[in-house]
Amino acid sequence: PQETGYHSHPGSILSPTGRCRAFDAEADGTVGGNGVAAVLLKRLDRALADGDSVHAVILGSAVNNDGAAKVGFTAPGVAGQVEVVREALRRAAVPADSISYVEAHGTGTPLGDPVELEALGRALGEGTRRTGFCTVGSVKPSIGHLDSCAGMAGLLKTVLMLRHRTLVPTLHLTRPNPELHLKGGPLVLGTELRPWPARDGVPRRAGVSALGVGGTNAHLVLEEAPVRPAARASGLPLLVPVSARDTQALEEFTGLLRDR
Repeated sequence: PQETGYHSHPGSILSPTGRCRAFDAEADGTVGGNGVAAVLLKRLDRALADGDSVHAVILGSAVNNDGAAKVGFTAPGVAGQVEVVREALRRAAVPADSISYVEAHGTGTPLGDPVELEALGRALGEGTRRTGFCTVGSVKPSIGHLDSCAGMAGLLKTVLMLRHRTLVPTLHLTRPNPELHLKGGPLVLGTELRPWPARDGVPRRAGVSALGVGGTNAHLVLEEAPVRPAARASGLPLLVPVSARDTQALEEFTGLLRDR
């Protein structure tokens, strides 16, 4: 439980106003949050063969650490963030301009947000002249910074967006930070709720970033779950198990089921 507050001070990543405003001109830091998350990972071919519900597909992932190349322990680094996205795309074997959404780390800090979007813009803009094809968002203004669970929160949000084929807005984003140089690049900010369209038969794809203070950068490339044909009705009777604590209750339950 979040039972304590915090003291913000100049140079800290914590917001003195108590609100996370990722990518906004008024962004002054992040706020804490609490959360626990878990995902079940399974090879796609086995999941499909077993008839499992597939929520999304992880095409590729990458992790690096650029701590030795940064000006300070807490300072973000563009080069390392560019490279982790490049490596994830290489492992996913998909072109950069097929990514139509990125869930950024997006802490709402005046330094971190511009650096992250600069890195994303470089990595996703390579090898294409297309502009404005990738929406960027962050879950942190909605639920706070979950620290070691922050990346998982972004992953779950992105999986839900893929499932519902919907792009959701980033909260508290009213006036874009002028330090975000987006014009003419691949990125646009998510400021409204809208459908997530597929393009030219390419499945919906997304990136998810999680960045550590000490220089650890992680990036996933996701794709929407494959379309599966509707199961055919077999026409055979279905077996419905019924369980109860005693014989009398069992007779009541089976009677209710039969009537239903």
